Formats: sequence, structure tokens, C-alpha cells
Amino acid sequence: MPTWLVHGFRWPRAQIRIHIILQNLDDAAPEWLMAPATTACMMQNFKEQWPEQMAQLPDLRFIEQYDPEDLTVKDQPYAYVCDIVHEIKLGVDVEEMRGAGLGDDQWAAIAELRDKVAPGEKLGWFVVVNGDIERWAPPLEEDDDITPDASAVSASSHRSSMAQSDTARTKEPERPSSSRSFKKWFGGKLRKTKRYD
Repeated sequence: MPTWLVHGFRWPRAQIRIHIILQNLDDAAPEWLMAPATTACMMQNFKEQWPEQMAQLPDLRFIEQYDPEDLTVKDQPYAYVCDIVHEIKLGVDVEEMRGAGLGDDQWAAIAELRDKVAPGEKLGWFVVVNGDIERWAPPLEEDDDITPDASAVSASSHRSSMAQSDTARTKEPERPSSSRSFKKWFGGKLRKTKRYD
């Protein structure tokens, strides 16, 4: 179970989702920033948005904490945006790890980045534990009644094409217009109520 000593800030999950939506980052998964595609997408976005700060943060990483034993949550309330990441081994000297310190430019860059994406969050050292870095997930189950045309589509678009084909197969008989249905329901006549002003 990897454990890291990291320097950086917590990025609340709600703010991650907002950032991904506002920046229109289709390849980013807000629930797991450590996924390779998400990390690449977010790093590219950060470099485009804040090139000066990112030039001072060449080792920037997104770190997640995760407990695979806790089946009540799918993600933690925040991820970590880190400029320094040390994996902790048994008997490590924490002061020695922290002693390397930060340059003034690096400190200023991570503080400015924090102010842009997670204003008000503490900038400091954190111990982060992750019980499953890769976060294995079972493959999507396929339905037995898939049409030959639908089986040629990708798994991500499979559900939407199935929903469309189900609605096309089960057409409901046409109903009478709603006005006739209401008239039947209310005994044939609808009356307007009088308004008293």
C-alpha cells in the first residue's frame, strides 16, 4: 500500500469537477486524477492556463488517497496537487525528506497555482495513503439481447445505443389527444372558473 509524504494542497472534489466542466476536458475523470489519461489531460490544461507557474513546477503530480476496504465511497472529498512527492519506506527520516526544502520560485508558483484552483486551501505537507493506485474495475457486462449492429459500437456508447433501439422496438400505440382524454376524465365538459378581482 503506497504511502507518500507530499508537499502541496488539497483540491476539493467539487472544484475539480467544476474545473473539468468549465475547461471542457473530455479526457479527464474528476473521481480519479491519477489515471494516466486524466493526468496527461490535466497537466496539458495547467500548462496552457498557467505557463509561468508550471515552468517552476516540473515535478507537479496529482495524488489521490484511497481505501479499497471502504465500500461506502467511490472517491475522497479531495485530491492533492503536489510539487514534491516522496514515497515513504519503513524507517524513513521525515525531517531529512522535508529538509531538501523548496526554492522561493517553486514556493511562489505552487502558492499561485493553489490560489487559482483551490483558493483558501492550506499549502503544506501531507501524508497520503493509497490502497490501490490502479483502481481496478470489472469490465462492463454485456446484455444478451444485443442486436448485431449495436455490438459493433464501443462500450462507452453501447448503453445509449441500446436505449435508442429499445425505444424504437417498443412503439406505443397512438393515444388520443390530451384534450379528449381530459374531457373523458372530467365527464365530457370543461368549464372555465370565474375570477373575482
